[in-house]
Amino acid sequence: MAPAESPAGSAPSGRPSRAGTGGLREFLRRHPILCLAILTPGIVEYLSTSSSILLLVEAPWFFALFLAVNVGQYTAGALLIREAMLRWGKGWATAGLLALAYGVTEEGLGDNTLFRNTQGADGILGTYGHFLGVNWVWSVGVLALHVTVSMILPIVLLGLALPATRGRSLLSGRGVGIALATLAASTAFETASVWSLFHFWMGWPLFLGSLITIAVLVGAAYRVPARLWRPAHDRPTAGAGAAFAAGFAFFPVALVLEYGFAAYGVPPALTIGLELVCLGAILEWIRHHVGDRDHEYWLVHLAFGFVMWQALFGVLITLPYPYTLPLVLVAVLFFQQLRRSYAPQSASGRSGQEALPA
Repeated sequence: MAPAESPAGSAPSGRPSRAGTGGLREFLRRHPILCLAILTPGIVEYLSTSSSILLLVEAPWFFALFLAVNVGQYTAGALLIREAMLRWGKGWATAGLLALAYGVTEEGLGDNTLFRNTQGADGILGTYGHFLGVNWVWSVGVLALHVTVSMILPIVLLGLALPATRGRSLLSGRGVGIALATLAASTAFETASVWSLFHFWMGWPLFLGSLITIAVLVGAAYRVPARLWRPAHDRPTAGAGAAFAAGFAFFPVALVLEYGFAAYGVPPALTIGLELVCLGAILEWIRHHVGDRDHEYWLVHLAFGFVMWQALFGVLITLPYPYTLPLVLVAVLFFQQLRRSYAPQSASGRSGQEALPA
């Protein structure tokens, strides 16, 4: 995705900002980290039912524990990636590499889904494409999810919802240390939980290999040019509907390829190659059409597509009792407000307005 905020710049000037104090918008404007904590893990975990909101009623203490772990991972990860972009003066190529490192941290060192072939989340993908201790086919899809939906999407949405945060650091030096500590602690807790529940340990070769992979990705993120993977054009060159379709189609493509090919016994290497080509083509289409500026309205629809697939997936998973529908309604209202805030105007745009509802 093209940036909704300039990593090394400031919020756009010459745009009116809504007046008013009080209300949800003002509260979150004063607490942007809380806003990011709602977006992460709200979208990727609770909207998609990877974490169940029913625990809030059934087992409140477990819900609080899982929420703390989710925030300790997702929110801390997104904050660290955003902070690195700002402090290093980098762009979205850096964000993507750091998000990939985050995915290896969570799914490799934490949940161990990159390695366990008996855990339930990946189903048949635990054995299809399992080689040298790694679930290669599963890894492509789940890491793509963490790069786009878990990390980059919430950073983009924060800049859209609270434009005053664009180009502004949210963490002090101490805050960076706290974020790193909470990410490490949450990941260690997951590792211990996997051992306690499933008696699974990845082994030292995979553990050290994961650490080396993370270090290499972070080093590459620091060194890549700031303008790598910048938009191809000055302004968006495709309609908002096409942007929504691109975001919505991203993960259905991955699911069809992974589980469909696994069911028919297609060689895993072919599945991985085709999946990388298809997902890469969608991302390149986004880069080619998003535009380098005046793209907020376009980004809203792109993000809406990504979020609506997570919402639909969660509803389908919970049939015949889709308990995530209240969250879906909140998401729809949120994007409706964003669409109104960034709707193109003939005289002057409103892309600098606070986009959250009062």
